[in-house]
This record gives sequence, structure tokens and C-alpha cells, in this order.
Amino acid sequence: MNIIIKKAEEVTHLRKGLLVALLSWASMVIGLFTATWTVHIIEKVGGPDWAAAITKCALVSIIVITAVHWIRSRYSIGQALLPLTKAGMVQLLIGVGFRVVLAACGFLLAIQFEWIDIVAWHFSFQFVIAVAGNTGMAFLYEALPEELTMRGLVYNGLRTKFHYVGAYVGQVLLFIGVPVTVNFLQQMTGMEPGVDINTDYVILLFAFGTALQLLRNITGSLWTSIGFHLGYLEISRFVVTQSDPHLVTYTERYEETGNLFILFGMVILGGIFVVGLFHLRQRMSRVIRKQ
Repeated sequence: MNIIIKKAEEVTHLRKGLLVALLSWASMVIGLFTATWTVHIIEKVGGPDWAAAITKCALVSIIVITAVHWIRSRYSIGQALLPLTKAGMVQLLIGVGFRVVLAACGFLLAIQFEWIDIVAWHFSFQFVIAVAGNTGMAFLYEALPEELTMRGLVYNGLRTKFHYVGAYVGQVLLFIGVPVTVNFLQQMTGMEPGVDINTDYVILLFAFGTALQLLRNITGSLWTSIGFHLGYLEISRFVVTQSDPHLVTYTERYEETGNLFILFGMVILGGIFVVGLFHLRQRMSRVIRKQ
């Protein structure tokens, strides 16, 4: 009888975990679609760009945070995902700093190999304001909701059913499924798709999702993955991409050196390699302690 009860409890636990993962993923999809649909309406009636930007950031965060709070309460997930502590803020800065170091190494190597040449630097007060404003919007629209759901509750839910490798892969596949589903909903409602879903984009998301999940697991904090996420977005938009304003102007000997080598090769793949080594070391240490 006890065995039957134990098996029934295990089945219930597994179902609850998968439901948590599915509901968390759905909250991210609903949040993004609702935000883009609302922005579409604002633009259609001639509303200002600043109103559209603020609205989309607020909507995604409100929908996702509310959903995450409800899911945690409904399914008795007691562990806080984002404890606001001094340690959490330090982990946020570590995530950002790690990304900056990887990008700096990428630039230095590209210069050393004579793949790029620095032409000019453009550090100014206007640049700082632009980065600060975009960082705030990126935090609310992308980093916070995605990390809370995908690297937070989605992974936690999948972990009740799958081995950690399966949970990693499942999280990344669901992460890719977010823009695919949102694009489909946008097309169904007569909007232009928000992103171009192609092979390069899927590979980027797969690698990016893996790096973020590794970082969250090795540090035990979503703040680190949020910092890493923000660092990538701001480096991409204000350093590597040559749109105004940008920190540095450079020429490329080979086209797309900045995007392919610095952003993808050094920052994402390099991040996976470094964090993956630490993660492997952690797991080996646990195995040795158990023996």
C-alpha cells in the first residue's frame, strides 16, 4: 500500500512539474504577444514611439511577474527565484562583467589577428544616457521575464521529469519556441512578424539559452544570468553593431567578424566553454564527495 501511495505521489509531482514548465512558457508567449499587439495598435493610431516602448516593457513584465507569482503560489514552489539581496546584486554585476570580459577578449584577439582595425572611440554623455535607457528597457522587456520563466520555472519544472541534460535541452527548445509561437500569433492577427526565424537565429538562441542556463545553475542565481543577458544585449547594440550611438568604430577585413567571432564565437561559445568547465568541475566534486 505504501508503495502504491509513493508511486502516486511521484506521478503527481511529475505532472505538477511539467505543468509548471508549460504554464511558465505560456506566460512568456502571452506577455510578448500582448505587448507587440498593443504596440501595433499604438503605432496604428499614430502614438509616440516613447509611449509604445514604455507600454511594451511594462506589459511583458507585469504579465510575466504576475503569472510567475501565481504559478509559485498555486503549485507550492517555496523557493524564491529572485531574492533581492546584496549577494544578488553582486551576482548581477558578475554576470555583466563576465560578458564584458569575453567581449573585450574577442576584440583584442580580432585586432591581434588583424581581422579588425579600430578607427575611433565615441564615449560621451549622450552615449551613457542611451545605454542606461536601453538597459532599463531591456531588463523589463527581455532579461527579467525570460530569465524568470525560461531559466527559472521552466527549467525547474522540467527537472522534475528529466535528467539535467534533458532539462537543459527541453528548456532551450521551449526558449526557441517562444519567438516561433509569437511570430505565428502575429501573422494570424495581421501583424508583421517580430523577428526573422531562420537557421542562424535558431542556432543563436540554442547557444544563448545554453549559456544562460549553465550560468544560472553554476551560480545558483537568476541574477547572474540576467546580468549576462543584459551584457550581451548592450554589447551587441552599442559596441559591435555600428549603429548610432556606438562606442567604437571599426573596420572589418572579413565581413561579419564582429558578429560571428566576437559576439557568437567569443561571447556566447566562449561563455559556454568557460562556464561549462566550472559546471563539470562542480559535478565531479559532488561525485567525489559522495564516494
